[in-house]
Amino acid sequence: MDYSSFLDFLSTTAIDMTKKIADLELHPAHHRMQEWEASDVASFSIRTSGGFRISLVLCAQRELLREIARRMKRQDKVTSGDVEIYSGEYFNIVCGTFLSHVNNTLHTRTRFNVPCFTEGFYPAKSLDTNTWDILPFECPYGVMELKIRDLDQESAS
Repeated sequence: MDYSSFLDFLSTTAIDMTKKIADLELHPAHHRMQEWEASDVASFSIRTSGGFRISLVLCAQRELLREIARRMKRQDKVTSGDVEIYSGEYFNIVCGTFLSHVNNTLHTRTRFNVPCFTEGFYPAKSLDTNTWDILPFECPYGVMELKIRDLDQESAS
């Protein structure tokens, strides 16, 4: 199933949910995160099952994830555990909103698993990333990317 028609909605969802959840203005970026050190980046990934099989990843600079956690928790100080929990919940909300739209549009049932947290980039920079569509974003606290790939197309090749 081709997901490319949903890329604009995924981008809009990320921008709208970031504003709603964390009161941050996220904007599409014209550059990728490739120049950042893996130690400055964290990632969350999920896979879906059902009618719309994709892998969806959020890679972001840690400072951006810290700011999202601060704003969601409404406290200035957050621990690394807070960052993982609140950023994971943020990713859950973005994914849930996106997949709800997909399910309603395609009249299908798609579910996603619990997001997995990874230190650094996911997938690793050393892996072939040509099979991913990448949506880069930026705000004053850093940059992030949403990466998506079709699991059905991957298994067919």
